[in-house]
Amino acid sequence: MPLFAYKIIDSSGKEKKGTVEGDNRGSVKTKFLAEGYYVTEIKEISSKDTFSFDSLKSLLYLGRKKVSLDEVASMTRLLATLQKAKIPLVEAVNAVAQQQENQTLKDAMLIIKGKMNEGYSFSRSARDFPNIFDDLYCNMLAAGEESGATDKVLLRLAGFMESQVDLRNKVKSAMVYPVILLFVAVLVVGVLFTVVIPKLSKMFEDIDMALPFQTRVLISLSGFVGDYWWLMFIALIAAFFAFKKYTSSGKGAVQLDNLMINMPVFGKVNRQVAIARFSKTLSTLLMSGVPILKAMDIVKKIIGNRVLEAALAAARENIKEGESIAVPLKRCGEFPPIVVQMISIGEQSGELEDMLETLADSYEKEVSYTMERLTALIEPVMIVVLAFIIGFIVFAVVMPILQINEAVG
Repeated sequence: MPLFAYKIIDSSGKEKKGTVEGDNRGSVKTKFLAEGYYVTEIKEISSKDTFSFDSLKSLLYLGRKKVSLDEVASMTRLLATLQKAKIPLVEAVNAVAQQQENQTLKDAMLIIKGKMNEGYSFSRSARDFPNIFDDLYCNMLAAGEESGATDKVLLRLAGFMESQVDLRNKVKSAMVYPVILLFVAVLVVGVLFTVVIPKLSKMFEDIDMALPFQTRVLISLSGFVGDYWWLMFIALIAAFFAFKKYTSSGKGAVQLDNLMINMPVFGKVNRQVAIARFSKTLSTLLMSGVPILKAMDIVKKIIGNRVLEAALAAARENIKEGESIAVPLKRCGEFPPIVVQMISIGEQSGELEDMLETLADSYEKEVSYTMERLTALIEPVMIVVLAFIIGFIVFAVVMPILQINEAVG
């Protein structure tokens, strides 16, 4: 459908500008006149106009500036509140758009409002912004629109996204202290190797005496770092890009994801996070009225691990052929027995959604508990390692000084 740029004046004399889709220039003008506007200009945007600087800048702005999950969750919560208060959806979308501080989200909501005024549904309009509203969001919204329970679906969506943000923040916050400690350790060792040790080694060179083994090792390492730091930097960058290239390929990506859920210690956490996301998402979709096959399609795309994604894809095909959900999940061997058992009980009792919700809550708590234990374990281990490194450096520096003092004495 052609796109038209318009300039109109409302009843208060205020000029408005924007773009709108229409069959032709006449139908667009008739539409504005019927709404009580005075039309000053309507111009079809040609392909040449589409690639103007302003249009390209607008496209890049809308397409590349990120909107965080918590911003979408907050917007959805507010929209659900307005819907619950029986405010028409179009007016609610406009009101929510005006409250947004993120300009990308605000522009997207205003465009959605415009398309809704043209007769499109909210879910259909939201699909034009996949970087903001994913398949899960749009499909749940569509199910809510069909069932007449948009306000309830929006509340479920807001709750779901908020739980995902909380889970992600728990994992991030648990890693803050270890990362800071690692950064400080690297910084301290770097200063010692590049500033302190070179000065001491020059002093030792001026003294004609045999240095202890650990001191010679330390001086050699310091000299290597000082002379070839640029080579180490290039090697590190090259290794990083080689790793990224390999893991972006099909085979490398699968191997990395397999490692992420099977590696010692952290593999357990990664698997728990994936299962919590799977359970919460599937429960939310089913409660919103999304069919099981469509729900499985969405879940496998957002689970965040290709190994588990392949297992869910195979399970979906088996479900399509008439099997229950639990049987193919058990057969793939990637889901813990307790998960399969609880899903099986939920299917047999007809309370699958509630059972998945319970399972998600349980795994989210388990993730939080596991991260607390890991943090408690990592902190002393890193302190011991850092103390060993610093102790070795101090010992290697002090030993020859003591020898010098003995010789002078």
